[in-house]
Amino acid sequence: MNESGPPSELEQNRITRLLVLAVLCVVLLAVLYIVAVHTSLGQRIDDAAVDGRTLRPSVLHATDRVLNTISVASLALGGIAIMLVALMRDRPHLALAAAVVIGGANVTTQILKTGILGRPDLVGPRDPLGILNTFPSGHSTVAMSLAVAFVLVVPRGARSIAACGGFVYATLVGAGTVTAGWHRPSDAIGAYLIVMAWAAISVAVLIDHEGADPDPDRVPWLAARAPALSPFLVGTGVGALGGALVGVAVTLVATREHELQAVRLSAAYAASIVTIVACAVVLMAVLLSILRGVVLDPRGRVSAAAPRGTAPSAR
Repeated sequence: MNESGPPSELEQNRITRLLVLAVLCVVLLAVLYIVAVHTSLGQRIDDAAVDGRTLRPSVLHATDRVLNTISVASLALGGIAIMLVALMRDRPHLALAAAVVIGGANVTTQILKTGILGRPDLVGPRDPLGILNTFPSGHSTVAMSLAVAFVLVVPRGARSIAACGGFVYATLVGAGTVTAGWHRPSDAIGAYLIVMAWAAISVAVLIDHEGADPDPDRVPWLAARAPALSPFLVGTGVGALGGALVGVAVTLVATREHELQAVRLSAAYAASIVTIVACAVVLMAVLLSILRGVVLDPRGRVSAAAPRGTAPSAR
């Protein structure tokens, strides 16, 4: 608990929402795994996306270049660079939170994929990736964890820009794993949910232990209000999910009628890419909304660093 006293209304508000987000991500992860991996219908829909992926050499070459940015070395170097950003801003608590998100999410993914979760053979030889369990995606976890960690360590005014850049990279990697035939769509989405669960828990613990200041550029009562989602991000996410659901519905009907080959598999692939993008948009939008109006610094630090009549620091 924060040594400065009991949590303020602002801190309680954000801690509650972060814990709800973490629980929701875990529940959705479990549901996604059960439906996509342990039902024949889910396996067929996932496999249809992989079967319908584009085979254009230019696209595969570009995808290969993106995926080759992911490695143990890049994860370590990226994590260190992100922590250095926090340390250069004199925010060691944010460096620790970023390390927890990156390390926790990637370790969780590897334990689940290689040691706990399995994949039953429900569709036979039609499965393009066989019975090898690929849930969740390690590449997508690396990309999303670096993206979210970067959002946590940058100054509050740069969060939206950092989120957009991180979102683009995470979705390129997530979609790229499907395009390359390495992973199924559910693998990338599951990875995003794991990262966001770790981010929500880490920030909730951070606020509970260190406290949090309201953004000095915002009216105090406005900062303490329930966070509002950006209409643009919500519209983009909902629209993308709606389009993806149409594609999934078409595949679903064809699967039930055993006429999957009658549907252009490229439509299933396109729907899967849109779904991956939409999920990343929604998760990033929710995280940004919860952090809106909050400076992740120990309580009183911002006000103490900005004397009356002085413009607050944007560090």
